Formats: sequence, C-alpha cells, structure tokens
Amino acid sequence: MDILIIEDNKTYQKAIKYYLEKNLLFVNCKIISSFSELKNQQKNYDLYICDYNLEDAPNGEHIKQLISQKKDVIVLTKYENVSDFIRNNVLEFILKEDHSMLDYLVKFIKRIIKNKNIYVLVVDDSLLIRKHITNILSKLKFNVIEAHDGEYAIKLLQKNQIDIVITDLLMPNLNGNDLIKHIRKKYTMSELPIIVISSQDEKKEFIKSLKLGANDFLKKPFLKDELVLRIHNILDLYDSYKKVNKKLQIDSLTNVYNRYYLEHHLEKVFNLYENKTIAMLDIDFFKKINDTYGHQYGDKILEHFAKTIKSVVRKSDIVIRYGGEEFLIFFPNTTKKEALIILLKIKRRLQECDYNYTFSAGISDEGSSLPEMIKIADERLYKAKKEGRDRIIIE
Repeated sequence: MDILIIEDNKTYQKAIKYYLEKNLLFVNCKIISSFSELKNQQKNYDLYICDYNLEDAPNGEHIKQLISQKKDVIVLTKYENVSDFIRNNVLEFILKEDHSMLDYLVKFIKRIIKNKNIYVLVVDDSLLIRKHITNILSKLKFNVIEAHDGEYAIKLLQKNQIDIVITDLLMPNLNGNDLIKHIRKKYTMSELPIIVISSQDEKKEFIKSLKLGANDFLKKPFLKDELVLRIHNILDLYDSYKKVNKKLQIDSLTNVYNRYYLEHHLEKVFNLYENKTIAMLDIDFFKKINDTYGHQYGDKILEHFAKTIKSVVRKSDIVIRYGGEEFLIFFPNTTKKEALIILLKIKRRLQECDYNYTFSAGISDEGSSLPEMIKIADERLYKAKKEGRDRIIIE
C-alpha cells in the first residue's frame, strides 16, 4: 500500500511515517508538506493522510481537491470545527490529541483493508436511507447488498455469504424484529452480527430488539461517525470470535476441519449452492495398520492422507475429518461424476507415494438436505468396503 502523508509539522511527519511502516505490512510512505507539492504529484496513492491546515491551504483546500478526485483521505487535525463537506467525504477524521491517535490510525487502516472482504446487508424500505448507508460504507471499502424489506433480505441471506446485517425496524411484509427472529434461528450473535436502526423513540422497542438477538441499536438520524464506529467495533469482536472459532473447527492432527465444523457450519455452506456433491472416504484396513505398526505410524498415515486430499482438491472444496480414519469432502458446484475424477486423482497420488495403503469411498449428489446426502454417500462407502475395498461407488 502506497501512502502519501501531507503534513507540514516535521515531528508529526516522522512520527506518522515511522508508526505506519512499523505496524503495517507492505506499506510505503512518502511525505510532502504543502499543497503546491501535491499539485505536482504524478503518482496515484492508495491512501492520503492529510493535516487539515497547511501554510498554503489554511482551509483544507488540498483535501477538497483530493475529494473531488475521488481519493481515499484520512484527515488529522487539532481542530474539531471543520466543514461538514470535508468531514462527510473523507474516510476518517482524527484529532491530534496524543500518541493514542497513531494507534487509532493504524487500527483504522487495518480495518478498511479487512473491509474489502466484508459483505454488509442493508435492509430498509426507504431508498434514501439505504443509499445514504451504502454511500458511507462503500467509501470504507465494504461490499454492500441492499434489501427493501425483511422478506427480500431472507432471500439474499440464502444466496450470499453475509458478515453483518443493518436493518430498519418498521418495514412492510416482514419487519425488523421478525427478521432478527428468522436470522437467530440459524446464526448466533457471534456468527452474524445485527445492528438495528430506527426513528422510534420508545426505549422498549430498542430493548425488545436486543432481547431478540440484535447486537446493537442506532437511532435515526445518526451521525456518520456513530454508524462507522459501531460497525467497526462489532467487526473487531467478530474477527476475534472467528479466530477462536477457527481453532475449535480444525482437527489438530490432520489440519483439516473437524466434526465441530460439520455440525455447526457446513449446513450453512451447503444451503448456499444449488448443485453440490459429498464424498465419504475411509482408509482401508486402518485398524490392521495400527495393530501392526503402532498408533504413531497410524497417525502418520492419517496426516499423509489428509495432506494428499488437500493437495488434489480445489480451494472451494471443504475437507473434514469425519471421525477416526473417515473423511468427508464437500464439493460445491460439482456433479458426482466430476467428484469421481478428483477422487481418482487422489488414488493415483497414493499409488505414487512411499506409504502402502488404499481407501474406499462413496459419492452422492442426491438428497435435498445435508444429512440426507451424507447418508447416501455413507451407504455407498459401506457398499464399497463390502465389495472388497479400494474402490469408489457412485450409484
């Protein structure tokens, strides 16, 4: 990331540059100290960090020019009273109070980098309010999807991987509280945060929404900063939850997903795709391997098998240690014949390795639910083992 620092105070220049390059990876900072230098810049930067008052731009003229050029700008200043135009059209407005402003600056930049992968669902029957929120969030690099009521929001949630929901309360067809109820049937407060916005003055309504599972409540009309800070604070907690949760989801031996992921998350992914396939794989004669060579050798076989599977499957495929020596692979947008090709590649890889073992498998793309598809694939796996092992059954 290339950052241009526009600051006429040499102490601040050095401090900002040092702090950013120390705490952010892949950051290159250049410093200039005047509006005239900015006018002569030929290069486009990813981010502009600007002091509000420069000797040749006492009223933020350099910032106004950058805004007119659709640049991403963060303003640093000692003054709170600046024009609403500047405040509303920059990414962030940070007061130069003490050293903590540099901590916040780094935290904010890290957040907007992460925002590029965050999908926000904005639900409001007012087009004007939806566009207002979308405009704020888009500038902060969020991916925004809009819904005009709760019913349409539910359809979008089924088709898209949403990270946070912002919803109005009073809407036709399905109101905000009913939408919260629907979402909380599938997602916990940690899995999918919800912020409710409303013009209602009744605190009882706020409390009701929070009891139903909203993470936060924002009263209309709201300040841009208020909306941004609430979203960023929730997402910071959400990130922490995901880090902890990911550790819970990974099998420590094979480094693939475990039963916890299967039971708590796979169904949500399963429902996102119209076409999908599941394969159940089982290492042949694994008990004999353990009894003959010992459990440590058996662990090496499990590690090797998982590593081989991961080396063949695509990034979109999900590998799960189902239990013991049995593994499940979820193939999105894949038929069972296409999944068979992938499993045959895994077999060829095993034939080329130093370890001497095989696997049996059952594949299914039939079934309307995850449990049903797993059941069919597992029955075919049982059939493969009954028929002599080292084979794949798809019918």
